[in-house]
Amino acid sequence: MIIDQLESVLNKKEDGLLKDLFLEKTFKKFDKHYRDFRKKYKDAKWSITTIESHPEKKILDIKIKSTRAIGNQIYNLNSKQIIQIETIKNKIKNYTVINEESILNSQDSPLVINIISPEKVLTGERYEMNLIIEKPLDSSLIASGMIVIKNDKNINISSEDFGIKLNQSGGLFKYIKAPFEPGTQTISAIITHPGGIYAITKKIKVGS
Repeated sequence: MIIDQLESVLNKKEDGLLKDLFLEKTFKKFDKHYRDFRKKYKDAKWSITTIESHPEKKILDIKIKSTRAIGNQIYNLNSKQIIQIETIKNKIKNYTVINEESILNSQDSPLVINIISPEKVLTGERYEMNLIIEKPLDSSLIASGMIVIKNDKNINISSEDFGIKLNQSGGLFKYIKAPFEPGTQTISAIITHPGGIYAITKKIKVGS
C-alpha cells in the first residue's frame, strides 16, 4: 500500500502528503533532494514497481521521465533507480540507492547512445565504461568527456574538468578504477554534436 501511495502522491504533486509516508528523520533527508529536483523538473512522471518484497524491506524499481528548459533548448530526462527501503508501521524508515542512471539529452538531438557498463564491480577493479553512438552522424565533429565525480558517501573526489575533446571514434570509451573500499562510484559523461547534447550520470555499486 505504501508504494502505491508514494507513486500517487509524487505524480499528483501532493507535497503536503509526502511527509505522512516517512519517519521524520528520513523525510528530512528525502525532502531536501526532492525539492532540489522539483525546482529543475516540474513535470516529472514517476513509475514505482516493487521487484522484491519482505515484511519490512522492499526493493523498488523507480523510473522518472521529465523535461527541462535550459536557455532556448528543451531537454528530456530519463532516470532509473533501484532503491531499497525499510518500513515500519507503513512508513518509510530508511532508503538506500543501490543503482542509478540518469540521461539528459536535447529533445531533437540525433544522438542515439548505447551505454555499456557494469552495474557492480569489485573493490579496486579496473573496468570499462563505454558510450557508443549507434547511428552515423555524417562528418560533424563530436566532443566528449568523462569523469568520476563521487566515491561512496557522496564524497566529491574530482575537481577536474570533463576534459572535453574532439572525438570521431564513434563514441566515448574509458577505463575507470574502482575505489578500494566497498560502496558506490558515480560517473558523469557527456557527448556533444552540433545537433544536440547527451549527458549521463551513473552510480555503480562497488563490493568485495
